[in-house]
Amino acid sequence: MKRNISTIRLGFFSLLLTMGACTNTFLEENPKDFLSPTNYYRSAADADAAVISVYAGLRSIYSQNLYFLADMPSEQTNFGTGSNVDRINIDNFQFEAENSITTNLWNDSYRNINRANAVIDRVPAIDMDDQRKNTLVAEARFLRALHYFNLVRLFGGVPLRLQETVSLIGLGIPRSTADEVYDVIIADLIAAEAALPINDTGGRASKGAASSLLAYVYLTKGDWPNAASKAQEVMDNAAVYGYGLFDEFSDIWKIDNENTREHIFSCQFQSGPEGLGSAYSHFFMSRQANAILKGGSGYAIHLVEDAFWQSFDANDERRDASILSNFTDPTSQEVVSYPDGGLTELSIFKYYDPEPFARNNNNNNYPILRYADVLLILAEALNEIEGPTERAYAALNEIRDRAGLDGLEDLTQQQFKDAVLQERSWEFCFESKRFFDLIRTETLIPVMTAAGKNPRPENHLYPIPQREIDINDQINPEDQNPGY
Repeated sequence: MKRNISTIRLGFFSLLLTMGACTNTFLEENPKDFLSPTNYYRSAADADAAVISVYAGLRSIYSQNLYFLADMPSEQTNFGTGSNVDRINIDNFQFEAENSITTNLWNDSYRNINRANAVIDRVPAIDMDDQRKNTLVAEARFLRALHYFNLVRLFGGVPLRLQETVSLIGLGIPRSTADEVYDVIIADLIAAEAALPINDTGGRASKGAASSLLAYVYLTKGDWPNAASKAQEVMDNAAVYGYGLFDEFSDIWKIDNENTREHIFSCQFQSGPEGLGSAYSHFFMSRQANAILKGGSGYAIHLVEDAFWQSFDANDERRDASILSNFTDPTSQEVVSYPDGGLTELSIFKYYDPEPFARNNNNNNYPILRYADVLLILAEALNEIEGPTERAYAALNEIRDRAGLDGLEDLTQQQFKDAVLQERSWEFCFESKRFFDLIRTETLIPVMTAAGKNPRPENHLYPIPQREIDINDQINPEDQNPGY
């Protein structure tokens, strides 16, 4: 269910405060964006509003740009209809430093990191309840870690900005190494774990969310013992945290179930006149399915590849819950189906909102961490440590059982590793995870070559945006990622 909408509204009010007189775009670098300690951070209400503005900033990352970068360069989807060159280039592995999608994500990420830094720097000095103060700072550290986790996976080592930017002096910062960025991410999450509440409050970060993200970070680094240990810790405390799998995969995507049970942490959206809704339902829907789409037509962008749809077992409940391949026209009662029943395009269906407020104003959250993540992290990490153990099979097969599939058994270590990667592809399709999975498992080039694309070794990272090189006097052209 949706909760704390008034808090979200407060956050957007504070977001306007942080943006000052900037009215054209989130991407303008304007010193008016910076919070002033002389007129803010005086009360607990100020502190809470500042933290909510950091949450609000997630929308700029998860409303479009991250899934273009983390899903489109995969075998699951294509750029669909339209002629947006930046999206087409990403789909074709023609990554460029001038691409507006990478530039926007970079700029928005650092804008949100600066908001988190402002909270971390300023809130400790406010005269307010110490426990509440510590929780707010922990939330900011969790969110900062999340942004840096996205950045380091996309670009490798990036500049580490760990204090609030309050002037234009000294803005140039060199790239840190990827290991240095990961050290900050892990330190932030460990600190957040210690101070966040046990249960989330209406979509905000919790101890369980910090632990789950930490397990994912360790997995990405190939730190199998810590990934397994942290994932097991979350599972051992699942009852306390209120975590578990929904009985049916389709239950995950029901709007009434958001921020409950399987949803560990999500980017929050709310349809309505405030303009806080998401655009997923319309953005991902083929125009051929407009008959079931209220509030305006679909954009037919980011459509599903036939080969990916065909990869599902016919009994896998995730296929039809994730991909629209048939529907009944509510006017004619005609059944339209793929591939021979009048439907030629496959749409992403996970984010379908049957009752949107208006076009681009849907009620869907975007999942960042689900309990299924934790199970598959444990399965993968345990297999890397000692092969497919009983615990590893149990975690993997819990996911398969929920999908309506038989459990796996008697696999070699490599077969189990391949099975987990495939299971993640089906389970987390269209959730901004596939590109990252292919990178960290070193399978991007063979998988995408087999899918008919032409990935190159340099495509394991995106290029540092050219605008950053142009304006940051501590990053030179030779600091660009290799191959760009």
